[in-house]
Amino acid sequence: MKFLRNLLASVLGFFIALFLLFVFFFAIATIVGGSEEEILVKENSVLELDLSNPIKDYSPDSNDPFEKILAKYSNKKKKSSLNTIINAIENAKTDDKIKGISIKTTFVNAGIAQTQAIRNKLEEFKESGKFIYAYNDIYTQKNYYLSSVADSLFLNPVGAIDFRGLSTEILYFKDFEDKYGIKMEVVRHGKYKSAVEPFLENKMSDANREQTTSFLKSIWSEITEDISNSRNISIEELNNIADNSNGRNAEIALKNKLIDASIYEDEYQEKLAGGSDEKVNTISIEDYINSGKGRISSTAKDKIAVIYAQGDIVYGEGNEHYIGQGIINKAIKKARKDDNVKAIVLRVNSPGGSALASELIWRELELTKKEKPKTSSRFYG
Repeated sequence: MKFLRNLLASVLGFFIALFLLFVFFFAIATIVGGSEEEILVKENSVLELDLSNPIKDYSPDSNDPFEKILAKYSNKKKKSSLNTIINAIENAKTDDKIKGISIKTTFVNAGIAQTQAIRNKLEEFKESGKFIYAYNDIYTQKNYYLSSVADSLFLNPVGAIDFRGLSTEILYFKDFEDKYGIKMEVVRHGKYKSAVEPFLENKMSDANREQTTSFLKSIWSEITEDISNSRNISIEELNNIADNSNGRNAEIALKNKLIDASIYEDEYQEKLAGGSDEKVNTISIEDYINSGKGRISSTAKDKIAVIYAQGDIVYGEGNEHYIGQGIINKAIKKARKDDNVKAIVLRVNSPGGSALASELIWRELELTKKEKPKTSSRFYG
């Protein structure tokens, strides 16, 4: 009899726990779903571009309700997706409710190639005849590069622009290893394979110096050329500004044409309002994307498939953080079999990794090129 009572209590406890678990998950789903308010774009709005959240080439929405809740109620920065930002700017170009864009970001939390892609899209936006203004208390170099695309660029009267060129430093461990009896066993091929050089040498090799210098010069050339075209400052002048830190305060920055005026934020808000006392309707890039403007609607039959590969290359399935041959090859095959897809672009943002996984992805691309000749890879890492 006691056994039956215990058994019945256990069964009853199981079903009660199951019911409570169901109620718990239902409550979570209600909170997540109910917190999604409809976002409306008001008439005569200014799109505010803040890129301080981490930006990935592709950042799919999570289906995990716990992650959504934690992201909503924690200080953790949300991820932004490069493709949706670019789509939003493209949509804003023809959106009658958007009268212009305000670049107002303390930091640009993106790679230089991603920053350039956004900047290029902003250049296209200007073709619509709508304005782009930029304002900040302090401009980092990457932020200034992005903001220099603006029609008018403003700085706080006691602010500064950190514009001083590019450099790199490498820490070497050979002396440390010798001192403490540590010996590294390294296998490498080719003099330009420098990832393990800090464990083998006490200083930078000529080959590594050559490639690092070439890399930095290439990036700096792109930055100065773009700024030169936007601000009408010669590349020679820009290099002189960088060498002498001629953006170190607002007065010197204005004298060197890096900015159009030094004003306070309330004065900047007046400029956004067109000189009137009316309050400016601003909408953040995140809210604009969430209103449905992060996608480009197209009825065209002929399409181009863009496949994003980001992170270290590892052998395996892969995900949004790592490039694996599994998920990438599935995407390539899917695009290859779609008759509406006429071309494929594989966008790679990676420092490198597994040679085997890379080979398997390369093979899938080669097979695809036989059926779709307009298949290419673009590297940003």
